[in-house]
Amino acid sequence: MSDELYCKVYLAGAADSAAAKAAISAATGQLFERRGAQVAGLRVEVFDNGQPGWEASDADDDFLHWPVYLEIEPMDAEMALPAFIAALAGLLNRLDAHGLRSMASCDFEDELAAARQARG
Repeated sequence: MSDELYCKVYLAGAADSAAAKAAISAATGQLFERRGAQVAGLRVEVFDNGQPGWEASDADDDFLHWPVYLEIEPMDAEMALPAFIAALAGLLNRLDAHGLRSMASCDFEDELAAARQARG
């Protein structure tokens, strides 16, 4: 898999990884096995954000301090970038519709934002 087909997504609206997994499952209908799930051709892994003694918070717009982040990759190593962006845009729009806020950090943020708006 190319490093190009990877996206880190910060989430607000879930207090921790367990709450995020429950919210993602509710939004997508997919169940998690340990840390990860398969959603629309994507491998989604959920992590708690932060370090010991550091308190994550989604109370402001500083997404680097939001309590949870996702690491997202395609399930198929042959997936093309436009297909990855489309699948990721659909997933993030579903999460937003279920009360989570998401902020993507990847090499194709502009293309992803346009895809999310088009799928609106």
